[in-house]
Amino acid sequence: MRRVELPYGEGRRIVEVPKQRLAGIYLPRHLPAAADLEAAILSALENPLGGNDLARLAAPGRSVAILVDDITRTVPTARILDIFLPYLERLGFELQRITVICAVGAHRGLTEQELERLLGRYGGRLRAVNHDAEDQEQLVALGTTSLGTEVKINRIFHQADVKLIVCDTEYHQFCGYGGGAKSVLPGISDRASIQTCHSRFEAPGAEPGRIEGNPVRGEIEEAGRMAGVDLILNVVLNDRKEVVRVFAGDMFDAFVAGSRIVDQMYRVTVEQRVDTVIVSAGGWPKDINLYQAQKAIESGVRIVKQGGKIVLLAECREGAGSKLFHQWMEKDLDTIIRKIREKFVLGAHKAFQFARELLWADVFLYSSMDPELIEKYHMHPLLEFERIETIVASSESIVILPQATTTLPVLAGGSA
Repeated sequence: MRRVELPYGEGRRIVEVPKQRLAGIYLPRHLPAAADLEAAILSALENPLGGNDLARLAAPGRSVAILVDDITRTVPTARILDIFLPYLERLGFELQRITVICAVGAHRGLTEQELERLLGRYGGRLRAVNHDAEDQEQLVALGTTSLGTEVKINRIFHQADVKLIVCDTEYHQFCGYGGGAKSVLPGISDRASIQTCHSRFEAPGAEPGRIEGNPVRGEIEEAGRMAGVDLILNVVLNDRKEVVRVFAGDMFDAFVAGSRIVDQMYRVTVEQRVDTVIVSAGGWPKDINLYQAQKAIESGVRIVKQGGKIVLLAECREGAGSKLFHQWMEKDLDTIIRKIREKFVLGAHKAFQFARELLWADVFLYSSMDPELIEKYHMHPLLEFERIETIVASSESIVILPQATTTLPVLAGGSA
C-alpha cells in the first residue's frame, strides 16, 4: 500500500492505495523559498521589468492606490506590505496618502478584522477598503474594450496619482492565469463588466495555462492598460505557500515572467486517463468553500475517464460560498447547462462548471458540509473518510492530485 497525505482545511488526511493500482501521484515540482524575502522584493523593485521605475513617480503629496487580493488567495500580503510600504516611504511617498484596496471583484468583502490582518504591522495606520462592484458611487467609466465590454472601475484607484498592484500568479480556469491585470478586471470592476468578460468562459482559447489566443485574458490585459496601472509587484508561491520568485515592473511583463515559473512547478504530464482521481483542493484557504474547491474537480476531469470517479477532499468551512451558486446547484444538471448558455449569470457560471464536470464523472465529496446538501448538489457525500477505501478497491487505475487547485494536469500528447 502507498500512503499519501492530502491537505484538508488546516490539517491533513491520509489515503492508502494499492501500489499496483496507483498510476501516479502528481505533486508540484518543488522550488525552494526565496532565502531572503525582503532582499528578493527590493531587488525586483530596483530592477523592474519593462522599464517601470517607482522612483520617477515619487513626489510629495502624490496619492497612491495599491490593489491586493482577497482572503481566498494565499498571497502573504501582510509580509509583502511590511517590506513594500517602507520602500515607498523611502522614495518619498507619504503613508497618509496611500490607500490599500482589496480587489474582491464580485466576491464578499473582507471583515474589519480580516482587513487589519491583511495590513500586517500597518493595520490601523493605513487606509484600507473593500472594492464594491455594486456601488455606483464607487465606480467610474473607463470606456469600452475591443470586444465590446463597457468597463467601470473603482473610483479611488482611478483617481490615484500612482496605481500599483500586489498579487501572485497561479493558474485560472479560463483566464489562463490569475494575477496582473486580473486585479483590475474583475478585481475592481463593476458587476456588469465582470459578467460580460466572464461570459466568454467557453470561448476557444479560454483555458488554464494559456495567455496567447485567450480572449478572456486579452480583454483583462486591455482593461488593465485602460486603468493606467503603473507597476505590479508579483510573487510566485511554491506548494508550501512560500514565495519563490518576485517580479516587479510593467503589468504584463512581470505577470508573464511569473507565469513561466508557475509552469515550471505546477504543469504536470499524465500518461493516460484513469478510472479514479483523488483530489485535494489544497487545504485552507483553497477549500474555504465549495465555490472555490470546484477548481480541484476540474483538474480531475482533465484526466479521468468519462463515467469515472473523482474523490474530492475539501473542508468547505464556509459552505457553498454563494447564495446564488447554492440556488443554481439545486437545479437539474442539464437545465443548468442550457440556461447559462442561453443567458450568462455571474456566479451561476460556477454551477455550470460543476454541471459540466458532474455529467462527465461521479464526484464523491469528503467535507464538513451537510450530507443532504451535498446530495442536492448532485454529488455523493463521504460521511466517513474510510469510505474512500471502497472506491479505491473498485478502481483499476488511480491518480492522486494532492494540490489539485493549483496543479495543471496535461494528458501526454495533448494541449493544456
